Amino acid sequence: VVAQLTGLRFFIEPESFFKPPPINYNPRYRQFIQDCAVLIPALISFFMKTDLTINSWRENAFFICLLIFVVFLPFSEALVSIAAGILLFQALALSSWKHPSVPHGSVHDLLLILSVFLVYLIGMVFTKDISFAFYELKKVIFWLVIPVAFFISPHLDRKRFTAVTAVFCLSVFLASLVATGRMLFSEQMAMNGFRSIFPVSHIRFSFQLILAMILTAWLSRSSFFASARTRKWLVALLLWFLVFLFLLKSITGIIAFLGTVYLMLIIVAFRRKRWQVRFAWLLLMVLLAVVPLLYVGKVWHDFYSIQEPDPDTIERFTPSGNPYSHNFSSREKENGHWVNLYICEKELRQEWNEISSIKYDEPDGSGYTCSGTLIRYLTGKGLRKDSTGVSLLTPEDVSAIEKGIANHIFAGHPFSLYPRIYETIWEYDRYSYSGNPNDQSFSQRIEFVKASLLLIRENPLFGIGTGNWKLAYAETYKKMNSQLRAENMGPSHNQFLNYLVKFGIAGFLFIVTVLLIPVFRGGHRRNLLFILFLIFIGFANFGDANLETHMGLSFFCFFYSLFLWHSPEEVKETRF
Repeated sequence: VVAQLTGLRFFIEPESFFKPPPINYNPRYRQFIQDCAVLIPALISFFMKTDLTINSWRENAFFICLLIFVVFLPFSEALVSIAAGILLFQALALSSWKHPSVPHGSVHDLLLILSVFLVYLIGMVFTKDISFAFYELKKVIFWLVIPVAFFISPHLDRKRFTAVTAVFCLSVFLASLVATGRMLFSEQMAMNGFRSIFPVSHIRFSFQLILAMILTAWLSRSSFFASARTRKWLVALLLWFLVFLFLLKSITGIIAFLGTVYLMLIIVAFRRKRWQVRFAWLLLMVLLAVVPLLYVGKVWHDFYSIQEPDPDTIERFTPSGNPYSHNFSSREKENGHWVNLYICEKELRQEWNEISSIKYDEPDGSGYTCSGTLIRYLTGKGLRKDSTGVSLLTPEDVSAIEKGIANHIFAGHPFSLYPRIYETIWEYDRYSYSGNPNDQSFSQRIEFVKASLLLIRENPLFGIGTGNWKLAYAETYKKMNSQLRAENMGPSHNQFLNYLVKFGIAGFLFIVTVLLIPVFRGGHRRNLLFILFLIFIGFANFGDANLETHMGLSFFCFFYSLFLWHSPEEVKETRF
């Protein structure tokens, strides 16, 4: 594509650009291949500002592998695995070639990082399920692959470090554009649910967005982007990342971002000498804390602002004279209205069957009975569940109900955070009165945390070991009399609790220590990029077990190793 654009063929003959290449290589296609053969090495040489000699191939190979990794990171889990393998292969295959060495003594830092994997190996002493233990080892193999690849590879200079961070930000930007397009045309592309628009986990992608924001802010101040126009584009990119993070509606990612910003503001505020500046920073901190709380409070108020029904005065008949059904013992609610009041199934069935191709007693797009979705939808709009209520539904409402959308706030609001917060409150409310957490993300997490705390109390020092969590959690849920179905039983979505459950207090403290020691010993106390990266990962690990997922661990190991061993001196001396 680059060769075609460079040769101006797209602009001269745009129709030929989109034609598939012929089977027999005609002169035009042969010329295209020749252009690629000449242009690609030229671009690499120009971009890296180096001659393609035998002495520079070592550095070039490492640099190109880093670019491949960051390009794949927002797009494909499988390609990230391949990129990690390529990264290690080039490091091992070319390790005997001359290159700038890593700082003296840092081999101890490498051994400390690799010892995290050793903890999993030691944990196998206690395993009761050897096959699942090996599966866990395979999941965390990035603790070995990526740090070793970075350690024995040449040290990146400032230009290449900047290039890797810039390409990562560009890749995240392109992935966000792809996701936006899928979001806007989700119906035409037959995508079910918001999360299906992302090629990788939306939670893990939110972490990439946060790091992209940090790196974009740093790039906008870097001397490599001296022109005012370039910096304006970087600021615009930063704002897009911020907006898209909230469009993504990942509660874990948003909390990690806000927590990082809040902690950074505290540090900045207390480093200011003038009291007026310190007061302004503190005021900003208060606003940053209060505004999200007020927003969540509004959603909470909308959900719970409900009056208790009076059985003596409540209406008993519909305008058509048919009796209503009232269940006063039910605590189910939608948008401040009781779900199981004012229901006349006779009128609902008759009126709905006349306006919809999906009948009242048939399953809707979500697989649940259409009647239940219809009743909840009418309740959320403040309508009674009778023929009058159904007659007030718009064609858009009917379409949403047929798809299985049970509340109008989830229909037609793909960019709003309100529905995501509402969903969490709804799940908590349903769990609080029924005790049933199944098929509800937030409610299931509460059960996971309860089970994790019980396991930690029973195995406080060394934990349950590697490969045992399925058996241990199953027994614990049985002790708790949990209503969780077997297929929904799982460990805590909290990395710190997971380490405490598997390896106990001793293992948890060891892992945290061996990850922090290289940071301080490597002179990164003022490395703003590294510190912010660790802070937001720390907040993120309260909301998910990121270091035991494929994309979460590969992302962490890659940038941890990059910042630890390849941060330029300019970055290591960045001040708040």
